[in-house]
Amino acid sequence: MTATATPPATDRPAPRRAPGGGLPARRAVIRWAVRLFRREWRQQLLTLALLTVAVIGSTFAVSATYNMASSSDATFGRAEHLLRLDGSDPATLDSRLAAAARQWFGTIDAIGHRYVEVPGLFDPVDVRAQDPAGAYGAPMLAVRQGRYPAGAGEVAVTDGVARTLRTGLGRRVTVDGHDRLVVGVVENPKDLTDEFALVDPAHADPPKTVTVLVAGDRASLEAFRATIDGPLVRESRPGTTRTVIAATTLALATVGLLLVSLVAAAGFIVVAQRRLRQLGMLAAMGATRRHLRLVMLANGTAVGAVAAVLGTAVGVAAWLLVAERVETAAGHRIDRFDLPWPTLGAGLVLAVATATAAAWWPARAIARTPIMSALSARPPRPRPARRTAVVAVVLLAAGVTCLLLSGGKKPVLISTGTIATAVGVFFVGPTAIRLLAAARGRLPVAVRLALTDLVRYQARAGAALAAISLALGISVAVVAGSAAADHQAKQAAGQGNLAEDQLLVRIGRPSPVIPVRTPAQLASLQAQLEAMAGNLGTPTVTPLDMAVVASDTDPGEPGGQPGHPAVEIGPPVADRQEMTTYPLYVATPELLRLYRLDSAAVAADTEVLTARTGALELVNIPERRVYPKTRPLPDTRYTSMPNSMVTASMMARHGWQPARVGWLVAADHPLTERELTTARNLATSAGFTIESRHERASLGSLRTGAVAAGALLALGILAMTVGLIRGEAAGDLRTLTATGAPRRIRRTLTATTAGALALLGALLGVVGAYVGLASVLHRDLDALTDVPVAHLAATVVGLPLLAAVAGWVLAGREPQWLGRRRLD
Repeated sequence: MTATATPPATDRPAPRRAPGGGLPARRAVIRWAVRLFRREWRQQLLTLALLTVAVIGSTFAVSATYNMASSSDATFGRAEHLLRLDGSDPATLDSRLAAAARQWFGTIDAIGHRYVEVPGLFDPVDVRAQDPAGAYGAPMLAVRQGRYPAGAGEVAVTDGVARTLRTGLGRRVTVDGHDRLVVGVVENPKDLTDEFALVDPAHADPPKTVTVLVAGDRASLEAFRATIDGPLVRESRPGTTRTVIAATTLALATVGLLLVSLVAAAGFIVVAQRRLRQLGMLAAMGATRRHLRLVMLANGTAVGAVAAVLGTAVGVAAWLLVAERVETAAGHRIDRFDLPWPTLGAGLVLAVATATAAAWWPARAIARTPIMSALSARPPRPRPARRTAVVAVVLLAAGVTCLLLSGGKKPVLISTGTIATAVGVFFVGPTAIRLLAAARGRLPVAVRLALTDLVRYQARAGAALAAISLALGISVAVVAGSAAADHQAKQAAGQGNLAEDQLLVRIGRPSPVIPVRTPAQLASLQAQLEAMAGNLGTPTVTPLDMAVVASDTDPGEPGGQPGHPAVEIGPPVADRQEMTTYPLYVATPELLRLYRLDSAAVAADTEVLTARTGALELVNIPERRVYPKTRPLPDTRYTSMPNSMVTASMMARHGWQPARVGWLVAADHPLTERELTTARNLATSAGFTIESRHERASLGSLRTGAVAAGALLALGILAMTVGLIRGEAAGDLRTLTATGAPRRIRRTLTATTAGALALLGALLGVVGAYVGLASVLHRDLDALTDVPVAHLAATVVGLPLLAAVAGWVLAGREPQWLGRRRLD
């Protein structure tokens, strides 16, 4: 029998244990954190609600921006290029279409256009011959009622043309000299402002112009152009596609998610402070700093996941409900389910990630808190703001640089610059709070105490201030950006064609040749004009004459009147990119009064008064290269107003004569629809054409909505922050109450806290928004000169006052928790 010696138990190797308990310890900490969230979700309800609202706003904004953008399908359909051919010579047109189809592009889609005059109206109606099942143009047609025309005596019209022609489905109408039955109401679903009448291409009259939709590369397009003698208009689909739009919306979503993280940071700081004793006990039991951070990170992930799922679902549902109602504002039909799903999915993931990241800073601060300080629940001492000021300057400089380099066209740089600027504003917050609190020296005690509390709790106050600044900054960026867009639109197209109280009455349709009319004919036209103007109250009627070359006579069309060439003005022929010229009206004393000018004040050597700039050359006169001496004319920015006039001395020098072409009627009130209809009826019987104001889309409602949305979000953040700060300062309130402080003190504390944060947030938001816009629009800073004063005043002045008043009113009742301390 053999015995084997067994080594003592003390000599056995100890099992290896991971530092800090390893994976089992982390699982236990995460389960504990989730249980705390499930048990204390009511304490985080406000933070969860604000996170959800922020995600809803981000999701809705991404969906709306993606779908509200105009599509080039309105002009190109499915094609890559388009050609515009002249249809005046049918044989030449047919040969060019055949060459385009057979030799160069294969499949083509030809759309014919005839522009038909409507009695009483200056703008003609586009009679369009288009195949609804065309290879490329099918997306440009849709039936709203009835069907497409299929015979020689049928027509379909858009709703605007139906109103113009006073017709409807099932009624007969005369279009281009043909009696047709209206069999359908159609539209261009990609451009609801596109008004036309649709006829069957197989039974259409010869077109005046033809739009040819083709596919292929740019080289083929230019090669075909080389085979055409004379001018040929050609266009290619713009490079801006939905891919670029999706990238832009992702940048917007990133900004929204940054707002989410800032809102969440303020809430998680409070959660960490409330759990300070619990986390202190956990640390006393042996938990490491990593475990303490994990508790807060798990809480942030849980809150972010719930808010992301709920907010994304509600945001998509909200978009589905309002999508059809914004089609008119968008100007095209919207497929509600055509959403950037990958972008929305990325936003959902990023919402969880940003909420988790927002919990990291409070987790880091709590993990570094000494155990005794944590068990005593003392608030951490505020750190100096010098470092954050340096970081803010660096981030703001980097953000502005990225925005400058983007040129407003590079989504990656725009997104990077926006994020850097927003984070820079976040780091400006503590410095701004300290600067405001430094001016509290001679203020009342309650105000000084409120400002001191902002410094004591500057971590949560700074996060809340950054969230308010970003919310209001986005609002101000929308307001200022829309004002800049309005300014640029006005620069490009003026204030519109006419004012709301103006009516431009023309004798026929003035062309480069003005017909000769006898004094009796002019007297009859004047009498009919006065009868029409008499229905508009007491209007001011200004005669309009054009300068004509009486020495030249045009024989006119067969059966028509002979006429004289009208003098026009335009860019020099050598520099002219397109044949755009402008008529020269006669500078009569009545016309000069519209511009508040006195004929005696016009210098004798002045030849032309004009709002046009640059070198100008006279057109339709026997002489060549005549460049008149001009004087600037006050620009009304109305495109149909007479904005180029020739002086009497210039007319006498050249022997030109005035010819009556119409009248400008200015009523003493905005013209109603009924008055316009009556004027059109009278104009039709008299042989006039009238032009009234064309309605332009206004961005005023967008600005008002942006201000309201930003204010509501800022007030929600303020409600959470003020409640948290006042809750943490409950000890001060108990001391004040015990010393006999009246209810007015409590009101002043809350009102000062709310008003101070709102004021700082509004100022930082306005400055940050304008810095960002100025960086993007640095090549056209004039666009920012139209300052929306009323909307900015509502943000900078109205919001702080509203916040202060709301804090004063809501703080009047003594809270139940004031007389007792919460036990953990």
